[in-house]
Amino acid sequence: MLETVLFYLISLALIVFAIGVVAARSAVYSVLCLVGAMCMMAGLFILLEAFLVAVILILVYAGAILVLFLFVVMLINEKKGKPVSTVSWHALSLRPLIALPIAGIIFWQTFKVINSIPQNRVPVVQGTTEAVGRLLFRNYLLPFELTSFLLLAAIVSVVVLAKKDAS
Repeated sequence: MLETVLFYLISLALIVFAIGVVAARSAVYSVLCLVGAMCMMAGLFILLEAFLVAVILILVYAGAILVLFLFVVMLINEKKGKPVSTVSWHALSLRPLIALPIAGIIFWQTFKVINSIPQNRVPVVQGTTEAVGRLLFRNYLLPFELTSFLLLAAIVSVVVLAKKDAS
């Protein structure tokens, strides 16, 4: 009973933070809402007793990558948009009206694909640190190293962008 209540509370907070990511006017607030969403997602993994995944989510994503995003957002000067005081009929666009049915179709197709997978065909991986490390460094060593180079390129590009603005 307690797990069910915690699940619904954490899920509600996750949905609120996810809406905050999209609806925030400032990019800094959007990144901070994304950090909150990652923390709530880690809470869901803790409820599933996947403690290693929860800790990796907090340390790697919320602790490192999103902080890097926050620095990028804060270093790049954000131009303030004009506040919308009144909505006119000319400002309305057909893009949201087209995007909603397309998003619904994509969600429906994804749901159908997930339900079509037989339950006995889903691979089971042990959640120990040793099993994850062995899988990461044996089977996925090249993507792991390419990700480190991608993060290094992101850091260098942030420094270059910051230097251009300073000079």
